[in-house]
Amino acid sequence: MIEKRSEYRLEVEPYTQWEPGVASPGSACGPATMAALIEYWHTRRGYGRIPGSGHFDSKAEHINYIYSHHGGTPLGMSARSFAKGLQAYIGAALPRVERRRRPVSVSVFNDMGRYRAEIDAGRPVAVKFDKWFSLRWRGRYAYDYHWVLGIGYDLTDTGAGPALIVQDNGIRHKNGGFTPGRERHIPYLPNQPILTMVALNIE
Repeated sequence: MIEKRSEYRLEVEPYTQWEPGVASPGSACGPATMAALIEYWHTRRGYGRIPGSGHFDSKAEHINYIYSHHGGTPLGMSARSFAKGLQAYIGAALPRVERRRRPVSVSVFNDMGRYRAEIDAGRPVAVKFDKWFSLRWRGRYAYDYHWVLGIGYDLTDTGAGPALIVQDNGIRHKNGGFTPGRERHIPYLPNQPILTMVALNIE
């Protein structure tokens, strides 16, 4: 019998899009999220062939590489570009024989049940907030436009409904400083209309 959890989170190394060395920090939330997701598979899931942060001089260089080679743009990263970039990054790292033996799948969805299943299976989920292309311009959401990495869920507040537990990629302050990437709890239902989720699985 599978235990039903009310709160669960994965141990994920946070990334920060605003840290020194990130070339285009204002539009690096997608690459930072992808870098954190890849680092998790490299470190926590044991896929050492996939280059993690240790293959670069710093986390900032890891983010910059993804930005330059796998879908970063000054206007942000679409969910389609994120999925394609993720497949290309992993495909370049795994030999063809290994890709046949361990198929790589990337799926795009917006469903809390599916999200929970991914987390329960030990797989973080990239989450995009985008009210502009969702045509929800007047809505109030946790973010107008932003990528974060979903690392868990919280079902304990029955009044507010389920919450996503995410790593937020950091916050920039008006004085030029920043807060490093940290954990946030974000209600799912109020933000559902503008969410896109991208899941990675390597069998």
